Amino acid sequence: MMKIIKYVINDKDIPVLFSPEMVHNEVIQNIKSAGFLSIRYDRNKQRFFAKCFGESSSLDLVSDIKTDEKIIESFLNE
Repeated sequence: MMKIIKYVINDKDIPVLFSPEMVHNEVIQNIKSAGFLSIRYDRNKQRFFAKCFGESSSLDLVSDIKTDEKIIESFLNE
């Protein structure tokens, strides 16, 4: 089962992942990207993989898919 959550990337390229019940604009200020996210863990590679999509209507921002995925994967796999 894949769970979809929300995320924002702030102006310092720090991802914030949170519950889909929350609204994007309630989470943090100085956001440069926002959207939805699914995360998969590959046991063989021992890595997390992110799949970003969508947009935040409350912030009027779309996700920067490839960049956001790289930022989130780097954060999760440190």
